[in-house]
Amino acid sequence: MNSRSLPARLPAPLALIGGNEDRLTPGPVLRELVATCRAARADAAPPRIVVLSTASGEPELLWSQYEPAFRALGATPSWLDPRDRAAAGAAAALDALRDADLLFLTGGDQERLVDVLADTPMQALIHERHAAGELAVAGTSAGASALGAHMPVGDLNEQFAGPAQPLHRALGLMPALVVDQHFAQRKRHARLLQLVSLDPRRTGVGIDEDTALIVRPDVDLRVVGAGAVTVVDGSRMTDRREPGDIVAFEHLGLTLLPAGTTLRFEDPPAPPHLRRLLRTLASAASLRG
Repeated sequence: MNSRSLPARLPAPLALIGGNEDRLTPGPVLRELVATCRAARADAAPPRIVVLSTASGEPELLWSQYEPAFRALGATPSWLDPRDRAAAGAAAALDALRDADLLFLTGGDQERLVDVLADTPMQALIHERHAAGELAVAGTSAGASALGAHMPVGDLNEQFAGPAQPLHRALGLMPALVVDQHFAQRKRHARLLQLVSLDPRRTGVGIDEDTALIVRPDVDLRVVGAGAVTVVDGSRMTDRREPGDIVAFEHLGLTLLPAGTTLRFEDPPAPPHLRRLLRTLASAASLRG
């Protein structure tokens, strides 16, 4: 068989976590994440996980929680904490990522995370190894929002009054999506609707706490944990704003995926609207942009 006939390797798994996942037990979100990473390995060696805590203002505290949690699950964790763009291009940091099976982005401030990583050798290496099927990527809370095309930042208005907010670029590992987190707990439905209204080409994904959306491109998506994933599809939406700050969205798609949901590409009986959703959230084409 010549090289032209070899099938292209799919991108590695991706996981969006809504924050506050159980890392003391550790709970089902981290267990399923490590199991997915282990299943993607070609051998039985422990998965090598790099915990990147750049988003956090308390990186030592987070490392003290994630290190024992990942070890208890049979993985080998290591810690990266670049605080500026120069550190994100350091040879030692890039070497650590070249050896990793999973990059785990912690919570904190997604704006700080993107400011440090965007357009650096580290971001380029993450994209390259992920697209080649070599590096799984997971983000929790701020780390989840940073994986989309755009992201909420700061005190973005929870409602629709006032001037439109600017869109803030994210890292683009999932360029078809805009991601919000702590979703039901912090009542961020209006915020996600606003983000989708600013760029209806992107699908909005809101993830509850202690809940993960785990995607294996062109294979399946799963929702695990304690809550649900809310998906907002504005691709057919009309946006009408009337006098008196009245906002009317028409033809807006809204889907709730509770924990335990699994959608597979190989399941033809799935209803057409769920197959469209699966293609949006988990097709390799949408992950490559």
